[in-house]
Amino acid sequence: MARSESLLIHDFLKADRTLTCERMTNPIARICSAKFGYNMTRMPNFVNHNDQRAASLHFEGFQRLLASQCSQELAFLLCSYIFPPCSATQSNLIVTPCRGLCQRVRDNCSQTLDSHGLTWPQQFRCERLQRARTVVTTDVGIVGCVNYQPTNTMKTSATAFIPQPHCPPQTCRAIRFRKRFFRERRFDFAIEAEYIGSSIVHGNKVLQVRVISPLHFCGTAPADARVNDTVLIHTDALSLCACPVLEQGRSYILTGYQAAGRLQFSTGRSLVTVTRVKSRRRTIKYMKKFCRTESIAA
Repeated sequence: MARSESLLIHDFLKADRTLTCERMTNPIARICSAKFGYNMTRMPNFVNHNDQRAASLHFEGFQRLLASQCSQELAFLLCSYIFPPCSATQSNLIVTPCRGLCQRVRDNCSQTLDSHGLTWPQQFRCERLQRARTVVTTDVGIVGCVNYQPTNTMKTSATAFIPQPHCPPQTCRAIRFRKRFFRERRFDFAIEAEYIGSSIVHGNKVLQVRVISPLHFCGTAPADARVNDTVLIHTDALSLCACPVLEQGRSYILTGYQAAGRLQFSTGRSLVTVTRVKSRRRTIKYMKKFCRTESIAA
């Protein structure tokens, strides 16, 4: 990891410490939870507080600055720095506030601080934070940063905070559901699912979807792939600019492979397409005929 990219994380991780992801129970922590919609935080935090009580005492020291309303992003910065969000199921995700967010708050509040004879807190050294749209892989986990978005509160999982790559404009050709397409690829599964979001896990992108219909599985389907179940589909790439570009809340047909009990989406071979009655019927028909697992068994 380049030290210039994430000095805060470098110093934070090099210490011999045990990081825990715990539910936010302290009254001050729950203010962050209620305001930004997440309920798990990592301790020790980025200011070296070992528990939520010590973190809340530090947070209360900013009440005068918060009351000044010098920046609409200040509360978000404090919450993400002092009560950093995390995911209990994906402990390798480490989320910091983004460098640009910190710099904007510092600049907007500098006049207020000066009027009270105060300086910007040494603990919040913006240049030591990570830049937006960067992901750093460390020995401990995957590091990303989060920015403030007034129209979109934090999600309950830290996966939502990992920066997503920008996909360039694409002209997508319509998929022609022919025998040859399925015969050549021999997928293991096909599902109709609603796209929820994505995250970076162990250097690869993971899609999170809600199953609308398990169209067909070759062999045994995973236990968590029933209707309305939320499942993870692992990809073989850090950036997945699917064609068509996946939109949250929209349903798609996704095909892929099973490996080690996981659903896999191979970026060079798998299929994603907008759900249509015609494509759904043909997917089921050709999946039954050209299943990879069934063909191997035969």
